[in-house]
Amino acid sequence: MTDTANSHSDVLVVGAGPTGLTMACELARHGVTPRIIDKAPLPSDKSKAFGIHARTLELFENMGIVDNFLRLGNISNGFDMYDHGKTLASVVFDSLESKFPFFLILAQSDTEKILHEHLLSTYGIEVEREKELVSIEEKDGGITAGVRLKDGSLENIECSYVAGCDGAHSTTRHILNLEFKGAPYPFYWLLADLDLEWDYPLHHISVFIHPTGVTAHFPLYEDRGRLMFEVPNASIQEDMPTPTIEDVRRLMNERQINYKSVTNPNWLAYFKIHHRMVNQYGKGRVVLSGDAAHIHSPLGGQGMNTGIQDAYNLAWKLGLVLGGRSPDSLLASYNEERHRAGKEVVGFTDFATKMVGLHNPVLSALRNKIVGVISHIDAVQEKVLTTLSQIEINYRESPIVKERWYQPDAVEGFHGYSHDLAAGERFKDYVLASLDGKGVRQLYDLLRNPDHNLLLFTGADPEDMEFDELRAVYNAVNENFAGSINVHLIVGSKGLPHDFEDMKSIWRDVESVMHKDFGAAKASLYLIRPDGYVGFRNQPASLSDLSEYLASIFV
Repeated sequence: MTDTANSHSDVLVVGAGPTGLTMACELARHGVTPRIIDKAPLPSDKSKAFGIHARTLELFENMGIVDNFLRLGNISNGFDMYDHGKTLASVVFDSLESKFPFFLILAQSDTEKILHEHLLSTYGIEVEREKELVSIEEKDGGITAGVRLKDGSLENIECSYVAGCDGAHSTTRHILNLEFKGAPYPFYWLLADLDLEWDYPLHHISVFIHPTGVTAHFPLYEDRGRLMFEVPNASIQEDMPTPTIEDVRRLMNERQINYKSVTNPNWLAYFKIHHRMVNQYGKGRVVLSGDAAHIHSPLGGQGMNTGIQDAYNLAWKLGLVLGGRSPDSLLASYNEERHRAGKEVVGFTDFATKMVGLHNPVLSALRNKIVGVISHIDAVQEKVLTTLSQIEINYRESPIVKERWYQPDAVEGFHGYSHDLAAGERFKDYVLASLDGKGVRQLYDLLRNPDHNLLLFTGADPEDMEFDELRAVYNAVNENFAGSINVHLIVGSKGLPHDFEDMKSIWRDVESVMHKDFGAAKASLYLIRPDGYVGFRNQPASLSDLSEYLASIFV
């Protein structure tokens, strides 16, 4: 008879890859003590997913660990496309409106080490290895998760929620019996991590188009790269032998990729790529994140980043619900928000993979002509960068995002206060000055906490009644939502009533740059969610409007 032990956890995180580790870290930061299990005896030592985009780096900054990534990673600051070895298009990342205008190359194994160290040293939580999820039973407002241990015994973990972060072959997804809709691409790719010497830019991502197949290069380290070769004549119905370094050299010569040497491979493999997605990110008290919910082509380096952002989106909501501060209904927004984001990523990567993989001579010539022309258009470059970096992802259609916003016309004296920032969107960082002008602070630094943050803008030329409303908002939020919402006053060019100067967090918006970008011509408010997106915005500022919104988020 198999021995069975019983234990408890608020949230059981299944899978200790980047998504699961981020989930555990963020749950702990939001006041939940999770358990995290993984069936593997040791962490992976492979580079696997190796690209970290700007938006993910912004999240790591909020977590307080971005410097660890920057210290170990290799910065890639451009993207080039070649046709028969000649430059077809080139994009540099410098114009990206982020503190991190680049693509950070770092082996997944190192990403996992950083996240694990953060989880252990900051929160005292260790990954429980050689523990495999085998069953889930939901009853009486909770879950019993059956876990098989190394010695074959069983442990029943009583928990409120299960977060399935267990990859493309997710046991959690299989137990839920959720269909993973999609298909594999019809041919193999060859992967090679090796020392590389050539004359192409060492810090750029490069894509080489050729009639015999596409080749992509990613700069892992200064003199080491990852090459990925599309192999159209190798059907996934076939069994492939282990590739050799000679296979790599043959393909590079065949595709007119100029190089001096490729040596010292530490990973050579043929692999298949898929595009698949579940219809819903979970069922009941079980949720899915990362590759357990969506997989797609590696072109663009979107997969790991999307999974990390899944976890970042869900953790603060679980924290509020389990802390008794928000209703269970808040969790429904996770599927609404992240399923839409995942669908966009899967669609984008599928389109890009099919476009670069065109082999029809007429269509490929047309593609090359179009790419060569539009890649020099600034608006196109900006769209490519914001899509790849994931800073354009938004939740404008979310059921928990609202706005009541009246924008004064320019003729009323507010020229320059036009805005394109809406509820549900991410915003860039800004420099703010202390009220006495002797110190400065980054906006993102003000928001580096696990709570909601309320930004109160005084507006361009505030009247007494506007100050009265801001005062009422400030007092009401501090009285009723202390510990859940931090309030920051953002002051325009005009003076303040004396009592405002005693407010706890007060900052001057020099030259009203932030006011103008946020469209805050009048006294306004922006409620920023813990994941850094605008949850609610209101102009003119109204305590009744804000209170109505907060009643839908908090209990």
